[in-house]
Amino acid sequence: MKTFAKIMYVILGVLMVICGISCMFTPISTTSILGYVVGLSMIFDAIGRFINWYQEKKDGVADGWMLAGSILSAVFGFFILNSTSLQLGIDVFIVYYSAVWLLVLGITIIVRACRLRRIHKNWNTKLLGTHWYLPLCFGILLGIFGILCMFKPLIMASVIGVFVGLGVIVAGANLITLATTTEEA
Repeated sequence: MKTFAKIMYVILGVLMVICGISCMFTPISTTSILGYVVGLSMIFDAIGRFINWYQEKKDGVADGWMLAGSILSAVFGFFILNSTSLQLGIDVFIVYYSAVWLLVLGITIIVRACRLRRIHKNWNTKLLGTHWYLPLCFGILLGIFGILCMFKPLIMASVIGVFVGLGVIVAGANLITLATTTEEA
């Protein structure tokens, strides 16, 4: 890797780590811009699809569906970026969807724990299902947290903001590691 690229990776990585720390200290603000991020992602997706379609067109294998998909992604992305109500709707959807997901995940873990208990009891196993109560407790706690987040969405928004911050920090650390561990070509 060239020295300039290494320096750029380190700079971008450090900036990402700083942004991630900022996201963790302001999790509600972080969650409140997710709709904007979705809109930008749709536009970047549209650009990538268009470039891919153009390359395939030069190779003679392009179809109109890829071009139509890129145009639709761009149109929806611009609608989202220019509509605060759509951005807010996406933010609210992500928060409530995540809360419901936690509840459903808790229920499935509870069901699995009950099945483990039944297997342990019916077959008198030494290892399988011995600690069935641990996933049961975890599932109950996860379900309660999911319900709590449905009634208090700011809690879920905070959790999402912290996890977004952690993800950005990890991505920045990966860039720094990539720059410092690769050898000059």
